[in-house]
Amino acid sequence: MIKISYPLNKLLTAIARRHEMKDSLTEQELAGHGLSAAECAALRAGDVAKLYELGANPYLIRRIFRRRFTV
Repeated sequence: MIKISYPLNKLLTAIARRHEMKDSLTEQELAGHGLSAAECAALRAGDVAKLYELGANPYLIRRIFRRRFTV
């Protein structure tokens, strides 16, 4: 069964729509989105593998944390 996190994907979608690339997110960016502690920690660290495990859409992860991927 695939886990999907609506609050996590909603936040990532909002960032993607602004065409922003991030290495990590700040506390201000995370506030008020109803994210779990694990989701907040992964976003603060820019941990793309953990974000995937927590139910983030792979397309959104790649779009926002593009610099974390090597070619």
